[in-house]
Amino acid sequence: MRTARQAWTEAPLALRHEVERRLGSPVREVEDRQGGFSSGIAGVATLANGEKVFVKAIPAGPDAVDDHRSEIGVSAQLPAAVPAPKLRFGLEQDGWLLRCFDLAPGALPHEPWLDHELAAALTMLEACAKALTPSPVTGVPTLAARMAGRCETWRALQRDGTYDTLSTAALGRWEREHLRPLADLELHWDELVAGDTLLHFDPRFDNILIDDHGTARLVDWSRACTGPAWVDVVCLLMESDLGARDPQKIFLAGPAGRDADPLQVDAFLVALGSYWTHTATLPGPDHAPHLRERREHSRRATMSWLRSRWTQNSAPPTTGPLR
Repeated sequence: MRTARQAWTEAPLALRHEVERRLGSPVREVEDRQGGFSSGIAGVATLANGEKVFVKAIPAGPDAVDDHRSEIGVSAQLPAAVPAPKLRFGLEQDGWLLRCFDLAPGALPHEPWLDHELAAALTMLEACAKALTPSPVTGVPTLAARMAGRCETWRALQRDGTYDTLSTAALGRWEREHLRPLADLELHWDELVAGDTLLHFDPRFDNILIDDHGTARLVDWSRACTGPAWVDVVCLLMESDLGARDPQKIFLAGPAGRDADPLQVDAFLVALGSYWTHTATLPGPDHAPHLRERREHSRRATMSWLRSRWTQNSAPPTTGPLR
């Protein structure tokens, strides 16, 4: 199912003229690019001179517009070593917010992942971690700040038995049996999971393009934040379909995963599981109702990995006193 988006001609005429002025050529057509869940315009613009660029534009309303503004600032400050398309310009005019990028070569990877595409994506994240530690970009939130107020499910269910439309009875047996340690770790996850790497924080398969040479590039930096480098690896594994692969094996095969503190990884999985367990019960937006299915996929993947980790350790972790 594709996300419903607006046509290029629905953007204000003055905005379109300003884009053409900056690009030095009229826009002949804009072809919608598959992937993602954002509304508005997102596609490949073909100019009259034959050049192609990528444009994204949304009405500058209150919903998530700060993330889109943040993408402009982050993209403009990314080092050249980061495998991401270059920002041409950002533009806010006539009630719309627009971003224009160089067109990244390549195509979306497959789901479930093909071996060589997954390897390319993991190599890309290693390159990002090296170039973005410590973060060279200013003005971005921490991971904890970005997720503030979104990871309260386990504590609410333990305390009240319900959370929004979710009830304890709707949980799986394992979650019910482990609700107390889930709630305990959820309480402290934001103190545990901290770092100074600039994270993309949304490296789904449809935010990645892989070219014919096997080089992967990461697009859409609207959710960038700072935290441990291994967080983006976890997000990659949990937000896309791994097929029958074991996420633990993949995670520990890379340098970020090998160096990660197990308690911190558990804490982040608890937070992700909390977020997705709640949001998977909510309907997707009108323009992307299939977002609910994606959240449910990530919920299942996250809780399965966490269950496996705790089973291997014979008991859930304890945070102990925090200093």
